[in-house]
Amino acid sequence: IRRAILQIFWPEKPFHWARHIAIAVVLLFIVNLLVILIPSIRDIFGLIGATSAPSLIFILPGVFYIRIVPEDQEPLMSRPKIQAACFAALGFIFMVMSLSFIISDWVTGVVHSGGGH
Repeated sequence: IRRAILQIFWPEKPFHWARHIAIAVVLLFIVNLLVILIPSIRDIFGLIGATSAPSLIFILPGVFYIRIVPEDQEPLMSRPKIQAACFAALGFIFMVMSLSFIISDWVTGVVHSGGGH
């Protein structure tokens, strides 16, 4: 994750230990904060599932299709690229809905998911 963050925010800068350690400390702080604030492991799995499933199924394939197929081969306003954008938007809507249900469960303390055995 550190390498990805470095690549996103500072792609042209060479490796520097201070930046590497600062990113590691921030990531550890965020992880510890989540461990303290999230009530149970079920909620952690719900949070991971609510963010990763729509990303892998809907958002990333649509965005990759838009980015990988060159514009000279297929214009941005072509039907397949518009469908890919709609597919990614649908995934984003599913992610927001899932996260809002999870957060409302945390805030109210009431579990709305019908729940297992």
